[in-house]
Amino acid sequence: MQTDERLQEGIAAHRNGDLATAQDIYLEILGKNPEDPDGLHFLGLLHFDAGRADSAIELIQRSLEINGSNTSALNNLGNILKLTGEPKGALAAYVQAVEYEPRHPEAWKNINVLLRNTGDYQGLLTIMSEIVRLDPENPEAWHTYGLANMFLGRSEEATDAFNKSLEIDTPTSPNAVWRARILAAEGREDLALKHLERIVDADPNNKAAQYHLAAVRGDELEGAPKDYVTGHFDKFAASFDEVLEKLGYRAPDLVAEDVVALAEKETAKFQDVVDLGCGTGLCGPLIRDHCVKLTGVDLSKGMMQKAAELEVYDFLVEGELVSFLSDDLPTRFDLAVCVDTLCYIGNLQPFMEALAKALKPGGRLIASVEHLEDGSARGFRVDSSGRYAHTPDYIRKCAESASLIYAQDRKDVLRRELGKDVQGLIFQVMAPQPS
Repeated sequence: MQTDERLQEGIAAHRNGDLATAQDIYLEILGKNPEDPDGLHFLGLLHFDAGRADSAIELIQRSLEINGSNTSALNNLGNILKLTGEPKGALAAYVQAVEYEPRHPEAWKNINVLLRNTGDYQGLLTIMSEIVRLDPENPEAWHTYGLANMFLGRSEEATDAFNKSLEIDTPTSPNAVWRARILAAEGREDLALKHLERIVDADPNNKAAQYHLAAVRGDELEGAPKDYVTGHFDKFAASFDEVLEKLGYRAPDLVAEDVVALAEKETAKFQDVVDLGCGTGLCGPLIRDHCVKLTGVDLSKGMMQKAAELEVYDFLVEGELVSFLSDDLPTRFDLAVCVDTLCYIGNLQPFMEALAKALKPGGRLIASVEHLEDGSARGFRVDSSGRYAHTPDYIRKCAESASLIYAQDRKDVLRRELGKDVQGLIFQVMAPQPS
């Protein structure tokens, strides 16, 4: 039997989870030729699957010493280095893969994921400048070239690169809406509109494109559509926590700080607490010690599955916030927390009215929103990201219209995005005590 055929048998066994058979075949191949690069590569992958990351890296590096242009091995080496906490080494492996194979889709995807963390944007920009020169019709190369420029503060060059990427890529590309959003964020709403209209024409069922088109167009939207929010968070549930960590996401900690400060003034734990828009449960563990019963509510089933793994919630409910709060609840709440969920609701009046019915007398909401500085006539505005920002005066007006008391607020940075601080507001409202 030829070595290639035997290798395919080993790969098939490996994919089916039969690691013992796969290992026997890989070792058989290497017994005949200890320098077989494919045998070394796949044995390295098997070692990683068996929990032996160090030997996996060593084997794949040996494979690449023999066949340095094996882009699959380079991409797999990058994956292992990324998972073992070596992002710079991973990025170097991915970049080397696209230098050999400029249209390697997985390597480009991995480069873009890692780009935010490495910090060596100038070094990457030098490499990407050469790649776009040699392959000027490569949309992924222009995308990454744009990212490198953006993180170096070169706004005009970044905008030109993202526009070029959109022009030469298909309108159904997974990154198309994101690139258009960047154009809008950089002040090129004209280009963003052109590309979003093209995306919607090509894919009329693309809810994200429809919503962002309406946002960039300046339509007076009351909030993000339910199906957009559900689809968006279901899609990113698996990587959500990792992505937010890279953005320096602080909103759960900021809300939890206020919960802890409030709890220190109480003589007992909060009896009934609800985490509105609990997501993957980032806030739950931070406040659990101050709750007797903690309920999590979210639209996204994928997010709630992640939250359930934490085992900190007594109940998890799949539902939309206003509908949940307006329902015939088995209890009312002493405390509600809402971390960055109201950024998908523009008009907060229905939410506040529903909240007023769901809080016990003296019950409180502690929530975060993105802070709108200017005096918008409506008191809220949706930006190119599809998220709403609100003014403190507007939040106060909605709360007081629902017979709630606007107790306090404070400004702080929620996260960093596109190289900029996102300013937020941590605010509290409370239900009045009976007179």
